[in-house]
Amino acid sequence: MIKADCIIVGAGLSGLAASITLQRAGVTSLIIEAEAVVGGRVKTIKTPQGFLTDVGFQVLLSSYPELENFVQLSALNLKKFNSGALVFDDQNLKLLANPLAHPEALFSSFYADLMTTKDRALVLKLILSSQFHRSDDPLGQKSTATFLKDFGFSENFIELFWRPFLTGIFLDSELEIGEQFFKFLMRCFSTGKVSVPENGMVELPLQMAKLIPQENFLLNQKVKSYGSDYVILATGEKINAKRLICAFDPENAQPNLAENNFRMVTTHYFTGENLNETGWGKWLVLVPRRLGMGIDHFCLISSVSEKYGNGTPLLSVSVVGQKNVSVSKAMQELNKIAKRDLKLELVVSHSVPKALPRISNTTTGFKEIDGVIFCGDRWSSPSINGALRSGRLAAEFILKDQ
Repeated sequence: MIKADCIIVGAGLSGLAASITLQRAGVTSLIIEAEAVVGGRVKTIKTPQGFLTDVGFQVLLSSYPELENFVQLSALNLKKFNSGALVFDDQNLKLLANPLAHPEALFSSFYADLMTTKDRALVLKLILSSQFHRSDDPLGQKSTATFLKDFGFSENFIELFWRPFLTGIFLDSELEIGEQFFKFLMRCFSTGKVSVPENGMVELPLQMAKLIPQENFLLNQKVKSYGSDYVILATGEKINAKRLICAFDPENAQPNLAENNFRMVTTHYFTGENLNETGWGKWLVLVPRRLGMGIDHFCLISSVSEKYGNGTPLLSVSVVGQKNVSVSKAMQELNKIAKRDLKLELVVSHSVPKALPRISNTTTGFKEIDGVIFCGDRWSSPSINGALRSGRLAAEFILKDQ
C-alpha cells in the first residue's frame, strides 16, 4: 500500500503548484493523474508533420505574479507577440499598437479611426490607473462590460476593440467577468509581455514538474472514489494520506459543483503558402462580432515562435463559444481579410468544451468540502495565474492546519 502525507489528484497547473508548495515546506505529496502527461488543460500536441499545436488558444503573460513562484521564465525561452492588435473593420485591418513598445506605429495607431480623442485619453488613463492594481477577483462589483461603458469608452471602440480582444481572453463575448479581474489583467498586459514558450504552452507544466521528484507522480491512473484521507484507484488499489487535494474538473469531483461550468473554444490550425505575405506577423488579429463573421481572432503563430511551424507558416484561428463555424467558412473569412487566396490547408482542429471555467461564488482560491480541498482556476480566477494561485493557497491551507 502506497502512503503519502498528501494526495493530489490532478497534475494540471494547480496540482503541480500545490505539490511544489508542500514540498518546499517538507511535506511529501503523491500526484495522481489520469493521463500519461502532466499539464491538465495546458496541452501542446505535435502533429505528424512536426507542427506544434496548443489545444485552444493559450498565451502566457510574463508579468503574472504567481509565475515567479513556480518557474524560471528563462527556462521557457519565451517568444513575444507584438504589443497591440490588428482590428478588421470589414474592409481593412487597422493597427492599434502600444506606442511604448512600438514607437514606429505611434501615428497610425493614435489616429486610427477606431478611436475617438476621448477613447485615446481613456486608454492612457486606464493603463496608468491599473499599474498598482492587485486584486484578480473575477466577481468584482460590476461586469467588465458595464465598467467599460461607465468609464466612458465609446460604443464603437468597445465593439471594435475591447469586446473582441477580451472575448479572446475571457472566452465570453458578454464580458460578464468582474471589473477587478479586468483591471488586474490590464496591469499584467501593460507591465509584461504576451508570449508563448518556444516549444509550446506545455513547457510551463513540464518545467514545473521538474521541481517535483519523479517518484511523486502516479500517471495513467484513474481515481474511482475518494475521501478526506484516501483514494481508491480504478485498479482497486487504496492509497491513504493525511490530506487530499482534488485539482481536477469540479463536475467530476462533485456533481453539485457542475453548474454548466466551462466556456468553450475551438482552434483551427492552417498552413498556407501565401501566409507570410499577409503582413500579419506577430500581431493578434481581432474580428469584431458585430461584423457577423464566424472566427473571433487569429495569429500567425509560426511568426511568434518558429518552432510551432517547423519551417512552415502556421496560422492559429479561434472560434469562441458554440458557434457552428465550418472549416470552409473559416477559410473563406481568412481569405476575405487577407484580400487574397491564402491557399489554406487544415492541419488540425482542437475543440475544447472546457477551456475556461465559469466563475463560482467562491474566489478564495480553494474550497473545503467534507475534508477534501478542491482547487483550480474555478476557485480563483480563470487564468494561468489563477490556477497557480489556487494550488498554492490550497497547499498553504493544509500547512497551516497541521
